[in-house]
Amino acid sequence: MSDPSRQTIVAAIERALGEALPELNEADWSQTLSGDMGLDSVQIMNLVMEIEDQLDVSIPVELLAEVQTLDELADRLVALEDSR
Repeated sequence: MSDPSRQTIVAAIERALGEALPELNEADWSQTLSGDMGLDSVQIMNLVMEIEDQLDVSIPVELLAEVQTLDELADRLVALEDSR
Protein backbone atom coordinates (compact mmCIF):
# COMPACT_ATOMS: atom_id res chain seq x y z
CA MET A 1 0.00 0.00 0.00
CA SER A 2 1.51 3.31 -1.00
CA ASP A 3 -0.19 5.44 1.68
CA PRO A 4 -0.84 3.60 4.93
CA SER A 5 -2.73 6.49 6.52
CA ARG A 6 -5.82 5.71 8.55
CA GLN A 7 -7.88 7.86 6.18
CA THR A 8 -6.82 5.73 3.21
CA ILE A 9 -7.53 2.52 5.11
CA VAL A 10 -10.96 3.71 6.29
CA ALA A 11 -11.89 4.71 2.73
CA ALA A 12 -10.82 1.29 1.46
CA ILE A 13 -12.84 -0.48 4.16
CA GLU A 14 -15.88 1.63 3.29
CA ARG A 15 -15.54 0.75 -0.41
CA ALA A 16 -15.08 -2.91 0.50
CA LEU A 17 -18.22 -2.82 2.66
CA GLY A 18 -20.20 -1.52 -0.30
CA GLU A 19 -18.82 -4.22 -2.60
CA ALA A 20 -18.88 -7.20 -0.25
CA LEU A 21 -22.01 -6.33 1.74
CA PRO A 22 -24.29 -4.10 -0.35
CA GLU A 23 -27.22 -5.02 1.89
CA LEU A 24 -25.53 -3.26 4.81
CA ASN A 25 -26.83 0.31 4.58
CA GLU A 26 -24.60 1.99 7.13
CA ALA A 27 -22.09 0.33 9.42
CA ASP A 28 -21.48 1.34 13.02
CA TRP A 29 -17.71 0.99 13.28
CA SER A 30 -17.88 0.24 17.00
CA GLN A 31 -20.27 -2.71 16.68
CA THR A 32 -18.91 -6.23 16.67
CA LEU A 33 -18.87 -7.76 13.22
CA SER A 34 -20.36 -11.14 14.05
CA GLY A 35 -22.46 -10.17 17.07
CA ASP A 36 -23.96 -6.70 16.70
CA MET A 37 -23.73 -6.48 12.90
CA GLY A 38 -24.79 -10.11 12.46
CA LEU A 39 -22.19 -10.99 9.83
CA ASP A 40 -21.48 -14.67 9.33
CA SER A 41 -18.02 -16.07 8.61
CA VAL A 42 -18.56 -16.07 4.84
CA GLN A 43 -19.60 -12.41 4.87
CA ILE A 44 -16.58 -11.50 7.00
CA MET A 45 -14.25 -13.37 4.64
CA ASN A 46 -15.82 -11.65 1.62
CA LEU A 47 -15.27 -8.32 3.35
CA VAL A 48 -11.64 -9.18 4.14
CA MET A 49 -10.95 -10.31 0.57
CA GLU A 50 -12.42 -7.08 -0.76
CA ILE A 51 -10.31 -5.03 1.70
CA GLU A 52 -7.23 -6.95 0.56
CA ASP A 53 -8.08 -6.08 -3.05
CA GLN A 54 -8.73 -2.42 -2.20
CA LEU A 55 -5.45 -2.03 -0.30
CA ASP A 56 -3.36 -4.55 -2.25
CA VAL A 57 -2.31 -6.31 0.96
CA SER A 58 -2.58 -9.74 2.49
CA ILE A 59 -4.32 -9.68 5.87
CA PRO A 60 -2.92 -12.37 8.19
CA VAL A 61 -5.50 -14.76 9.65
CA GLU A 62 -4.16 -14.15 13.16
CA LEU A 63 -4.95 -10.44 12.77
CA LEU A 64 -8.56 -11.32 11.98
CA ALA A 65 -8.81 -13.44 15.10
CA GLU A 66 -7.83 -10.40 17.18
CA VAL A 67 -10.36 -7.88 15.85
CA GLN A 68 -14.03 -7.56 16.70
CA THR A 69 -15.04 -4.23 15.12
CA LEU A 70 -14.31 -2.22 11.98
CA ASP A 71 -12.49 0.34 14.14
CA GLU A 72 -10.20 -2.37 15.48
CA LEU A 73 -9.63 -3.69 11.98
CA ALA A 74 -8.65 -0.24 10.72
CA ASP A 75 -6.29 0.25 13.69
CA ARG A 76 -4.63 -3.12 13.11
CA LEU A 77 -4.23 -2.46 9.38
CA VAL A 78 -2.57 0.89 10.12
CA ALA A 79 -0.20 -0.84 12.57
CA LEU A 80 0.47 -3.64 10.07
CA GLU A 81 1.43 -1.17 7.37
CA ASP A 82 3.49 0.95 9.78
CA SER A 83 5.51 -2.15 10.72
CA ARG A 84 6.46 -2.95 7.11
